[in-house]
Amino acid sequence: MKKFWNKRIGVIVALVLAAVSPLILQRPEAISRSGADEVLVVITPHNETIRSEFTAAFNSYWQKKTGKKVYVDWRTPGGTAEIRLVLDSKFANANGGGVGMDVFFGGGDYIFEKMAKLGRFEKLDVFSSHENWFNGELAIPQNYTGESYFSKDKYWVGVCLSQFGICYNVDNLERLQIEPPKTWDDLSDPKYFGSIAMADPTKSGSIARAFEMLVQQKIHTSLAETRRQAGETEEMRSQRAIGYGWANGLNLIQKIAANARYFTDAATKVPHDVSQGDAAAGMCIDFYGRAYNEKLKKADGSSRLQWMAPEGGTSLCADPVAVFKGAPNSKLAQGFVEFLLSDEGQALWNKRVGSEAGPSRRALRRLPIRPSVYTPQNLADFTDPEVKPYAVPPQFAYQPELTGPVFGALRYIIKSMCVDAHHELKAAWVALVMYDMPEM
Repeated sequence: MKKFWNKRIGVIVALVLAAVSPLILQRPEAISRSGADEVLVVITPHNETIRSEFTAAFNSYWQKKTGKKVYVDWRTPGGTAEIRLVLDSKFANANGGGVGMDVFFGGGDYIFEKMAKLGRFEKLDVFSSHENWFNGELAIPQNYTGESYFSKDKYWVGVCLSQFGICYNVDNLERLQIEPPKTWDDLSDPKYFGSIAMADPTKSGSIARAFEMLVQQKIHTSLAETRRQAGETEEMRSQRAIGYGWANGLNLIQKIAANARYFTDAATKVPHDVSQGDAAAGMCIDFYGRAYNEKLKKADGSSRLQWMAPEGGTSLCADPVAVFKGAPNSKLAQGFVEFLLSDEGQALWNKRVGSEAGPSRRALRRLPIRPSVYTPQNLADFTDPEVKPYAVPPQFAYQPELTGPVFGALRYIIKSMCVDAHHELKAAWVALVMYDMPEM
């Protein structure tokens, strides 16, 4: 009888623990708006993991510094394309005043530079309060791999680094008998037919930049390999080579698009579908790929989702932050920028869960922008200690004059050429493969 009751009690205890464990173990709720001393309104394309980790870390930082609690009001209308539409609308109706938001956090330098030229940002205090971050041997460089890391006029500054590349599913590649990709060209292999996840470049700024990197690499190769013809000046040779590079780049994009299973409006869908096995590979920005790699890691450290940077095919871009002109809480907004570039804020981007100054739930798998943060002590706790962006000479240097002036047009060229004509493109690809790729 005693054994019977012991078993029943054990079952009851187990049921009670199962019911209350989520309440006991859940993270404390973020500070509510009513319980906060100050409110910071931030518009961002960043995902929930980044928002959650930086909310907690900034609150800790700000309370130590000022004794005040902050409620971070995140506004997430979508990617950079959607954010630009929102901001254009708000500023058009602002009549010279503010737009009710303090900070723009995340996205490419392209949109930040556009906004700065329209006079929508105020100058950042960190350039004067922390001059050592921008001057000296271990300072943030003004330019690196051809990319700008902060505004010359001090209206925005990069806080972490991004690369464009390829995510792939190890199991799917094994099934298709394909070696892991090393270059952009590898995605044009007909073996990938119907197995590549793609995003519409008119909807995703990150995918548009990935396509631009691909075209730039083809132009760089063409400039290096094209020889001057008789009676041709160097300028004429250069222009001819650039033309060849553009043609080769667009041709490669067509081939990759012909292998695509679909074109989605959301760049985040690409690594998700690749991780689930619904696609074998896809083009995506590094932190999307690394986030899924982290999410799917097994006990032995392996993951079915891998991400790689194409050899000599991508630059290191800055992911910026800026303070809006007329920000409701300008001082707090400037403090947020300072935190993002502080030792604590920088380390958070790549620290392991549970490490000192690291994230509490999931590693962010992003690269800090300050060279001085890559110390042996920090690297020992980094999730990607082998990735040292400033340690080796870059293989690729972005040249904005080659593609920058027509970046917007390139997005719509690809849409017309590949997205709108996807059905016809796939049919033509099947016919070419069927006849062993006949010479044109």
